[in-house]
Amino acid sequence: MEGIKIFTEITKFLDRNFIVAYLSPALIWLALSAAILEQLGVITNISIPHNSIDDIVLSGGIILFCALAIGIMFSSLNQDLYQLMEGYGTNNPLKLFSWMEKRRYQKVLKEVEKLDDEFRECINSKKEFPPESRVRRNTLMIQLAEEFPDKEEYLLPTPFGNVIRSFQIYPRYMYGLEAIDGWNRLLAVMPKDYLEFINTARARVDFWVNLGVVFMLLQIEYIVLAFMTSTPLQWWIVLLFIALGTLAPLRATSAAREWGDFVKSAFDVYRFKLLESLGINLPKDRDEEKVMWKKYSQAIIYRLPETLPDLKETPKPVTRKTKSK
Repeated sequence: MEGIKIFTEITKFLDRNFIVAYLSPALIWLALSAAILEQLGVITNISIPHNSIDDIVLSGGIILFCALAIGIMFSSLNQDLYQLMEGYGTNNPLKLFSWMEKRRYQKVLKEVEKLDDEFRECINSKKEFPPESRVRRNTLMIQLAEEFPDKEEYLLPTPFGNVIRSFQIYPRYMYGLEAIDGWNRLLAVMPKDYLEFINTARARVDFWVNLGVVFMLLQIEYIVLAFMTSTPLQWWIVLLFIALGTLAPLRATSAAREWGDFVKSAFDVYRFKLLESLGINLPKDRDEEKVMWKKYSQAIIYRLPETLPDLKETPKPVTRKTKSK
């Protein structure tokens, strides 16, 4: 029963989010790579030995171990893959598509401005703003909030990058708190249940990001192996991987919106809990809150203790007067 023991030990390291985000794409990669090798005649009659239960479990354990190693690789490269898909980096080829995102942003913004002008004209002429125009404006406003940052200068070259950028700027735009530097502090006060919601939503994004990389690598793998084995390309396979490689970033962008909703909600709900943990007084109004968070952000980003908000005053102990006899 040695095989069962190995399989059990491996599964102890796994959790649900790791399986979804990293292990599943790795297993898909291994399965499709084996199919490519068989289709090109590099290997034949792929099968798992089934002489005994131990053989089956041991073979499964080896496959799982390989997938786990690939999954760990995906996990270690997670930040780099995100930055690649978002369009960061001087030599990132996705920067060639920057003009498309700028054009898309400007188109939405111009349509909103046009509808705003229509609304003002209706107000001035005491007419009702057409319901279809109202619905259209609301849809566009939601699109601006979920798919773009607050300024054109913050645009990234890809829709995926701009969706993430849209919720990264949210706490700064709403409250004055820089999200990237404030996020780790907020994690310290968030309930575990809510943090699990965020991690689950993030795992779905990771899954599609990693799957997009898998389809790109499979396409390269197929073309290279076909060339090496002097096998004519099956163009339907190439087109299939191109289609799947296009679908994955679209699904990653869609999943990022859901993840972003959880992140924005975390700042909405738990920022005052962070203030309480930091020992800082609650602001009196929205303007004071923005100033306070801006100063706090400057303090943690630039290591400026002089900009830290004042601490709460410690209440003085009440002393009882003793009656003189």
